[in-house]
Amino acid sequence: MDEKIKAAARSVLNEGDDALSDDELLAELEDDPELERLREARLEQMKREMNHVRDLRSNGHGEYQDIQKEEEVVKIIGGAAKAVVHFTHPQFARCKILDKHLRILAPHHFDARFVSASVERCPFLAQKFQIRMLPCILIVVGGRVTDRLVGFEEFGNSDGFTTEALERRLAKSGVIKVPRGELGRVPVSQRPISYQIGNAEPELSDNGGDNVELDY
Repeated sequence: MDEKIKAAARSVLNEGDDALSDDELLAELEDDPELERLREARLEQMKREMNHVRDLRSNGHGEYQDIQKEEEVVKIIGGAAKAVVHFTHPQFARCKILDKHLRILAPHHFDARFVSASVERCPFLAQKFQIRMLPCILIVVGGRVTDRLVGFEEFGNSDGFTTEALERRLAKSGVIKVPRGELGRVPVSQRPISYQIGNAEPELSDNGGDNVELDY
């Protein structure tokens, strides 16, 4: 029995302890209109949550997607409630390091959209947002770019920062939330998730580990 309904049911019966078993509790409340109302309300809430999750997943939430067309990236930036947009270059090792971390984070932060886009395929956006150095992440909240992360300076200019460090930095921008309590202290890759997306991690290239400036 759902614990919330169970607690409410005990309240209806004015039970101060757990003396009744679930079966006995159900028998006592089989014809109780208040319990029926609670059940219906809970079912409606679950249906709304399931529909919301289904809509998000159909729009790419729960996985890290590479967007091929600049027009699609424009739509995401202008229309997403929350999004993490990583502008990449296929030859830059540090972009692939960020790819690895974002691919891990995406299934754990279902409310935000996680995408990558080649800066070579997005000349308009690169110019509009003055993307001059890679890697570059734009943070989108409410259909607006509210923050950005450029290079690895915020991580001590080191390639060895953790997924948890990136998670905390993104949470600081308000696009995701770090779980509270014990779960927040568990490494991201070891946390339980509701929607496991299987993605192979790409090998890193040997094209240097520095931030890369772009010429336009």
